[in-house]
Amino acid sequence: MDNCQTSILIIEDSKDDREMYAQFLSMKGYASSAAANGKEGLDKALELSPDVILMDLRLPGIDGWELVQRLKADERTRHCAVVIVTGLTWLQPKALECDAWLTKPCRLERLEEELTRILENRAYCRS
Repeated sequence: MDNCQTSILIIEDSKDDREMYAQFLSMKGYASSAAANGKEGLDKALELSPDVILMDLRLPGIDGWELVQRLKADERTRHCAVVIVTGLTWLQPKALECDAWLTKPCRLERLEEELTRILENRAYCRS
């Protein structure tokens, strides 16, 4: 039987949020890894080429705006779905090339709905 597990990279400077997302994603059967800032997130994304990148916009070092541009410009990460989770409620989601835009505090059920929608649209499989 052919199985694959969806990989999700969490790029979030809040340790509590990183741990909460990682625990939730693990309970839902996703494989996750995490980064605490934009530089670490970019390095991990290029190394791991995850299916989905879940990220904040306000990050130390490389901010989320620049990070999304770099990810979408690179062949190794261009395919990665990007889900923004931010407390910046006044921003226009259309300003970034992302697949979903969620506002903090984000209900985990809402995050799961968006991941399901994205992955079904992209025909990814998950064990």
